[in-house]
Amino acid sequence: MIKIDKSASKPLAQKTAINLRHFRVFVAIAEAGNFTRAAEQLLLSQSSLTITIRQLEAELGVSLLRRTTRKVEMTSDGERFLTDAKRIVDDFDRVITTMRLSASQLSGTVRIAVLPSIAIRLLPDIISKFHQKHTDVRVVLRDDNARGLHRQVREGEVDFGISNQWFDYPELEYLPLTQDQFGLVCRQDDPLAQTGEPVPWHSINSDRLFILAPDTGVHVALKETPELDNLLTTTAGEVLVMVTLLEMIRVGLGVTVLPKLAAPGPEDAGLVFVPLVQPVVNRKLCLIRRRNEPLSVGARRVWDALRAQVPKSFN
Repeated sequence: MIKIDKSASKPLAQKTAINLRHFRVFVAIAEAGNFTRAAEQLLLSQSSLTITIRQLEAELGVSLLRRTTRKVEMTSDGERFLTDAKRIVDDFDRVITTMRLSASQLSGTVRIAVLPSIAIRLLPDIISKFHQKHTDVRVVLRDDNARGLHRQVREGEVDFGISNQWFDYPELEYLPLTQDQFGLVCRQDDPLAQTGEPVPWHSINSDRLFILAPDTGVHVALKETPELDNLLTTTAGEVLVMVTLLEMIRVGLGVTVLPKLAAPGPEDAGLVFVPLVQPVVNRKLCLIRRRNEPLSVGARRVWDALRAQVPKSFN
């Protein structure tokens, strides 16, 4: 008698080229409603998102998204797929975050993503005092612009961050820390610096105004004030790097506006900071962490030290 091994006749699980990137891209597009916003959130190009979605649909053999001229809609297959896709992404992120948190607790290392102005002007003295009391905790600062800083916090590369809110990410929570008044930065011999008084925003000639690019928290903070729309849409130009911006002002190409913490200090004798009024505009800085995730013991100590020692405002 010949025995047939029925288990051998069962087909093996079909191999797939789908990976976590495909799930993450699909969820981002579904939640954002279009490719542009999803690309900004993921820091990817729209063409990369398009290719990724096409690969995913090809592997699944179904159409997940229906594209129109103005927005992206999910098909019925896409709506069914979204629930499982979100669960997979959330479970993956939770596992990675838990392991990183565990490693941080064991090593006594606290990683903080900060804006460059915060790293230079706000934290050195506070961190120095903290180390005197907590020699077992090592603090690592990772300076970045607002876009990159939020990405670091969201992806669990750091314990928390310090910035103004660059984008309304539902998975992040923001605890107000301090506010930082905007002022005019110009040469000492600039006519706007001669009165010794605060300068009204309307006194600035937009043809002479250079501002930081949209990737920065400074740009986002300015855009939150509707009264400045006309001024900000007719500027002389946008600059991504602070060093470049200040050098342009230093050689007399124009003026700029910066929060006090980001402005040149007294050691830079060629430039001055003049508070701006009518209206008074502040950059609202926050402690930023992942929602519903506990901080390590060391991170909580640093978090509490910052809340206790940082002044409520800089003006």
